[in-house]
Amino acid sequence: MPPSTLPAAADGVPVAVIELGDVAESWDADLDGGPVGLPRGWGLLLSLGLVLSLVSAVPLRETVTELARQPLRNGAFQLAGDVLLVLESDRTPTPVEAFDGGGDAPRWTFTPDGLSTLAYASAAPGDVVVLWPDLCRSGVTGTTVGVDRRSGRVVWQVPGVPVRTAAAVPGTVVMRSLWSDGCGALAAGAPIGGALRWQDLGAGGAVRWEVPVEAGTRVAVDSAESGAGWAALTDRDGAISIADFATGRRAAAGALRAGPGELVAAAGDLLVIAGIDGRADVSVLRAYRRGVWDVPIWQVSVPTGAASGRTDRFTVRPCGPVLCVAGQRTMVLDPATGAVRWTPGVRAELVAAPGGRLATAGSPSSALLDPVTGHATAALPGWSPLGADATRMLLGTAAGADATLLGWRDGDRVAPLGTVEGRLIACALDGPRLACSTDSDEVVLLRLAT
Repeated sequence: MPPSTLPAAADGVPVAVIELGDVAESWDADLDGGPVGLPRGWGLLLSLGLVLSLVSAVPLRETVTELARQPLRNGAFQLAGDVLLVLESDRTPTPVEAFDGGGDAPRWTFTPDGLSTLAYASAAPGDVVVLWPDLCRSGVTGTTVGVDRRSGRVVWQVPGVPVRTAAAVPGTVVMRSLWSDGCGALAAGAPIGGALRWQDLGAGGAVRWEVPVEAGTRVAVDSAESGAGWAALTDRDGAISIADFATGRRAAAGALRAGPGELVAAAGDLLVIAGIDGRADVSVLRAYRRGVWDVPIWQVSVPTGAASGRTDRFTVRPCGPVLCVAGQRTMVLDPATGAVRWTPGVRAELVAAPGGRLATAGSPSSALLDPVTGHATAALPGWSPLGADATRMLLGTAAGADATLLGWRDGDRVAPLGTVEGRLIACALDGPRLACSTDSDEVVLLRLAT
């Protein structure tokens, strides 16, 4: 996703994470050091059998099929339906190759014109794959390109980068701004230095609507984990208006205003105005239900610590079913009442996880947190999280000298799927297909039995 729409903790600023306890080190089996008298290969089988005996009494039925394996070349990968996209993002211009498991050769290859770089990709309506640059790396406004998922043919291209929008928002919303605004000012809640424009494009590239935003405006894009549906705009005089990404309509938020020292956050169905009392290290929050601007639904004082500083940006955003407010430390609030539920005591990046739980972004543990209490559920020592979607969490553990055993997390147990050659680092999930990077700079496309 573009940096302009990422939570502040994902913009390269280091954040603390919750310590969830010791996690057992993954272990390797020495294939040549097994019991005396057994030939090479038996060590791996015995090691795998031991792992499975710890996670399930049901014999493993291999349900993972490898479709393609390609060098990643220090680039990026994205799964778009049944297509694996590999972007050589260190090259200018950036080549993009699409693989579908039909052989070693790519289905198609796309290279943009000129010196364009590409760093991200996502699927869009109408069998279109959207490709765009990383503003913070490119140092330019950049261009977003929509290509046909089946052929790689260019369908449309426009200046700017896309906003990661909610599923209910039709089309592709692209933001055109100064690169410095997209990379820094939006995430920091600072006034933008130049004009900004959002455009919504249909599958064929036709513009459905445009919303211009004046220089000097403070822009807060909806930080809902499912994608943005709107943005709050605070002009130079403090008046707040709302841009709806579904319709392109911009309207005043009643008579609502924010002072120059107050932060405005769009958080799901809440608009939150936060004022900071630096002497008391307390944040004073007023929350309004979107569309109901005359009176706040709650107002609370939260001991988050100081908010200023390049390395400690203040953020208010949904994290799973709760609201996370982060200054020097993170506080977890009830979004309906503003009541503080718990705090990890440090600044922590919390994200939604399957089963209505929370996970700590970047944590090596596969433990999950209860969003109401913050208590960790049973950890699974030796297993590392590789990826997740709305309902599933994929885990992996070492299986022999150079293989990974995959499994779905099922409460405090693991339902094993099968083994994959290589040590897997991270995976993208899309229905029955997985795409995983390895520690040898490869990406592998996998299919799960249904």
